[in-house]
Amino acid sequence: MRTWVGCSSLSRFAGVVATVWLCGSGPASAGDSGSDTAVQPALDAVCAALGISTASCPHMPTVSQVILEISGLENAAPDFVRGPQGSFNLASTNTGSLCLVIPSLTLPACDQIVIDALNPPAASSVGVSDLASLTPLAFTTGKGAPVPVPLDTSAASSFFYAVATPSQNGEITTLTLFFDYPVQTNPSIQKSVFADISLPLSNGQRPICGTAGCPATLATLQISGCSSGPNCVNGVAADVIGDFTTQGKTETRSAGSLGIQTTVSFASSPNLASSHLILTVQVPLRVTHGNDPAYFGVGPSGVIPVNQLTGLPTAFTNDVVPASGIGVTPQAAPACIPTASNPNGDCPATTFATTFPFCASFSGSGSGPLGSGSFHSAVAAFLSIGTDATTYVSSPVSPASLLGVQLQCPF
Repeated sequence: MRTWVGCSSLSRFAGVVATVWLCGSGPASAGDSGSDTAVQPALDAVCAALGISTASCPHMPTVSQVILEISGLENAAPDFVRGPQGSFNLASTNTGSLCLVIPSLTLPACDQIVIDALNPPAASSVGVSDLASLTPLAFTTGKGAPVPVPLDTSAASSFFYAVATPSQNGEITTLTLFFDYPVQTNPSIQKSVFADISLPLSNGQRPICGTAGCPATLATLQISGCSSGPNCVNGVAADVIGDFTTQGKTETRSAGSLGIQTTVSFASSPNLASSHLILTVQVPLRVTHGNDPAYFGVGPSGVIPVNQLTGLPTAFTNDVVPASGIGVTPQAAPACIPTASNPNGDCPATTFATTFPFCASFSGSGSGPLGSGSFHSAVAAFLSIGTDATTYVSSPVSPASLLGVQLQCPF
């Protein structure tokens, strides 16, 4: 196992997170949807420990994203990162972002602040029949933004699964998403748009933005019913809207041309025994030595590379670049974007809005066909992928405006 040497003698994995915060950060902001102003130095320190420069270290707008980014870089569950062994500053009295899986007199339960789900990489491709072996993030749905809830509550009415999956040669190349929507039980599909899903796509140089630009809108996957046309498969068409060619100028491309595969199923799941809507979306990953050096680890020639903080093998050996050049990166996007006046991509100190990278809204519910009636928000989540290809999904319990940050979905 590699040894990390910081400002104290704490160096092994069990002490890495604690060492980072004790050495290099200020107090945490309150709540997981708060601004990252105080905790970005903690992420910078983790990046430095992995040999990533401050300029190249992602700058995240919210505490939730900082935590997920650290989880991915250190192969640590988000609740561990939030706990006493991985706190933002062990000496701080500001514990608004600290929590325990089992609450104490001094710290709340983590699920009172944020709900998480994680899945190790799959050994092979996965389908609806594999949902029982995966852990979802659960939401209540209705008017307004979806709210994450514990899995064991009857209030859950929408479920979001995410897992990294390999190609036939065993290399991790795809992020497979399942949107399990028990609210929709009618398998009929009208010839209109019935699903809007935001995706944090990147071409390696910049994120692919939507009609209002980033971070207000990301690329949007639209799925609709159809009867004919080259993009119509089994009565369903899938298109992606984004500024693929020229920044700020959106266009529509077929999902298939970007390597994005969608499948609409009506089946049972661990969340509802009767048949209901389950949408599967397979999105190509984009992971490269240039943009994601920690994901290729360190190690002598001929030896499986490892994460130099944890000693765990990394899941990637070669650059993963889709045929279209566009895919989802492992970062907890959307990051703050560098500009001419802000070359380091530091997040604004004033009030700003940040968009959940994974949002989903569906039209139709109950006995009505898909595509009928108004849209209902079903998913609002952040996501990161670890160097070992574990997928971490997270959503704050109170996504409303807090500490100058407004979390939102674009639809």
